[in-house]
Amino acid sequence: MSAPTNAAGSPMPSGTSPAIGTDAAAVGAPPPSGRSAEACGRPTGAGGTLYRNGAALALSGLISALFGAGFWIAAAHTTPRAAVGEATALVSAMMALSMLGQLNLGPALAAFLPRAGRRRAALVAGGTATAAVLSLLLGAGFVLAAPRVSDAFHTLERPLPAVGFVLAVGIWSVFALQDAALTGMRRATWVPVKNTAYSAAKFGLLLAIGGTAGALLAAWIIPAAVVVVPVAYLLFTRVLPTRDDPAPGVDSRVFRRFLAGESTAMVLDQIGVTLLPVLVVALVGPAAAAPFGLVWMIVQALDAMVVALGSSLVVEGSHAEADVASMHRALRRRTLAGLGVITAVAALGAPVLLRVFGTQYAHEGADVLRLLLLGSLGRAVVTLAICAARARLRIGWIVRMHLLLAVLVPGSALVLGDRAGLTGIGVAWAGAQCLAAAIVLAGERPGRRSLLSRPLPAPGTPQGEHL
Repeated sequence: MSAPTNAAGSPMPSGTSPAIGTDAAAVGAPPPSGRSAEACGRPTGAGGTLYRNGAALALSGLISALFGAGFWIAAAHTTPRAAVGEATALVSAMMALSMLGQLNLGPALAAFLPRAGRRRAALVAGGTATAAVLSLLLGAGFVLAAPRVSDAFHTLERPLPAVGFVLAVGIWSVFALQDAALTGMRRATWVPVKNTAYSAAKFGLLLAIGGTAGALLAAWIIPAAVVVVPVAYLLFTRVLPTRDDPAPGVDSRVFRRFLAGESTAMVLDQIGVTLLPVLVVALVGPAAAAPFGLVWMIVQALDAMVVALGSSLVVEGSHAEADVASMHRALRRRTLAGLGVITAVAALGAPVLLRVFGTQYAHEGADVLRLLLLGSLGRAVVTLAICAARARLRIGWIVRMHLLLAVLVPGSALVLGDRAGLTGIGVAWAGAQCLAAAIVLAGERPGRRSLLSRPLPAPGTPQGEHL
């Protein structure tokens, strides 16, 4: 077994954990004069690890967003409108089923890999295998049921697209969990390299084989199947192996309890977020839903960037010495500043931005894009709060927040979508996310003790019971 290495690949002192090491100690080291790192205006975390890894993940999201936009622009000009609507629904369904199959293992890996020591390779291998098998089963169930429920998925009635969809769900789960493993091991700087190779190959394959909904799905997933092979080799031969002991109080029972809560939160998240484009297709049909599907992909790319920053917060905040509350506030302030500028520019230029998809898409999707962008600001507040809670293993709070959105989003979308079409669905999304954000901020008002400011239980305490 090779000697432990740090995030840069250099050997570390014997007995130092690659996941924690001297960086972790510096995370909690007080700045001069007893002032907090946030008050001093410097990044929390040794050497700005929080922001460096968060920036790497955000860069990965930006690259994916740019290539993704190019993918759907090309699709809009080379594929019939109804096929584009069906493809966006297929991709959304594939991602939703993949998330269900992953049991929200990705965030759990980010929270536990820094604590897992020599168990981390087994944790990643066992979790990935379980997620892949469950994802394949869910994909098979969807293929059997979806064409009978809605004509929007008639492509899945043919054997080749049906088999391809099932495999796509399993492959996407492995692809996504590899990002989580790299992030949890503070190797987030490798994630943009991985996703750039995937995104470029995806775009090139679209240009080569696009034209139908099944071809768009194939272009989306075949490059992922190729990329996971070298990344798996890298993880299990270079990144995960170690002789270090797990952190005190972290065992399989604690992990299973936390994962059970994360799985519940994930199911609620699918109801409240990921399945919304599928609901829109069911409400208005694939052709009418096409503008929503395209702007949804754009907004979800922004959401992915926030999730990327939050993932770094989970990893850095998973150490007992970390001041999660200060890191959370500083990261939220910077994230909202940047996202606010992007949202304002995109909202003002919505018709121009969407014109690349075609005049009809620009006309029908501009107002929806503005509303979804407004909701992104509220969702950023909620997402970062959930990541901060995850760093402290406060799974009960996470479940309650997802439950709130699982009720608000589809419920209001059904009511307002029936009355005002796509615009009503946009209002439902923005209203639900902003209300949830207001609840988060109200819980942090002065004089009220924040859940995130509470210390972790002492070593040996069953942490997952402290909800």
